[in-house]
Amino acid sequence: MTRASVLIPIHDKPTTLPLTVDTVLRQTVADLEVLLIGDGVTDDVRAVVAELTDGDERVRFLDFPKGPHHGERYRHDAVQEARSDAIFYLCDDDLLLPDHVADLLSLLEEHSFVQSLNGEVRPDGSVRFYAADLGDPEVVAMHLRDDIRFCSVSITGTAHTRALYDAADDRWDTTPTGWWPDHWQFRKLMRHPSYSGATSSRMTALQFPTSSDGRDTWSAEARVEELRPWHALVVAPGAQDEIDRRCESGRREQLVEERATIALLQRDLAWLRAEHEQTTEQKDWLRSKFDESQGHLEWLKGQHAAALATIERLDAKVARKDEVIARLRAKTG
Repeated sequence: MTRASVLIPIHDKPTTLPLTVDTVLRQTVADLEVLLIGDGVTDDVRAVVAELTDGDERVRFLDFPKGPHHGERYRHDAVQEARSDAIFYLCDDDLLLPDHVADLLSLLEEHSFVQSLNGEVRPDGSVRFYAADLGDPEVVAMHLRDDIRFCSVSITGTAHTRALYDAADDRWDTTPTGWWPDHWQFRKLMRHPSYSGATSSRMTALQFPTSSDGRDTWSAEARVEELRPWHALVVAPGAQDEIDRRCESGRREQLVEERATIALLQRDLAWLRAEHEQTTEQKDWLRSKFDESQGHLEWLKGQHAAALATIERLDAKVARKDEVIARLRAKTG
């Protein structure tokens, strides 16, 4: 049986797709297949796909019309079509290091859901990481919360067993508004009792997210120009060592940035605490004034009641005197 099936959803990126697929076909695990999941592909993409399928029999094309959202439903069909029990995912503008499939296959021997060390490559060439350890129950719990959007999983760099997918209560389908497709789908797998997660210690998948660093405004040529030197690096000898070096440098830089961010947050927290204390003092002062006012109000109510009683007594005296005067007037004619 084929050892790994790499699923690549495609729609409108003909320039980067050949570079992406090439890095899959260069894996140290040669017994694999590439399933290109067409979601209403453009004519340019279709032409590229024809060259890829003609060039290597391990590449297959599943041609679907344009579906809702990103055609997530078709990924279920692709899983069913896959010839392997190890299901891998990859975006059509990302790259794999040669040992990616081998690394994750090793993890899948003991786990059902695994990923490469997760992060992204920025336009300046630096590497940044997503906080992820899929073997940590607390990290998994964060993914499953509905009140926040915490996600450290991506399409690129993730793999799972067919057994976990088949056991899940729900499968790939159209993503609800407000959710990321990978987050929404993979949460379903994380909920299953047979879920067992692991994250590799190495970054073997390079991500260049369209949604970050302004890439959503780049032309197709600009996107492929970014990928070409990275592709050259990935297919060259010693590629993983170079990526490991960049990751180590990126960790240090990110640690410095995060420490600076923490320092700012601590400063803001101290200010908020001071504001809170001042507000508490003001609240206590206002409460004491309110209590004083309440006491004064009660005293005034007592004075008012006493005054009303006095007025009623005086009114009664006046009324009696008026009666006396009226009788005297009657007697005197």
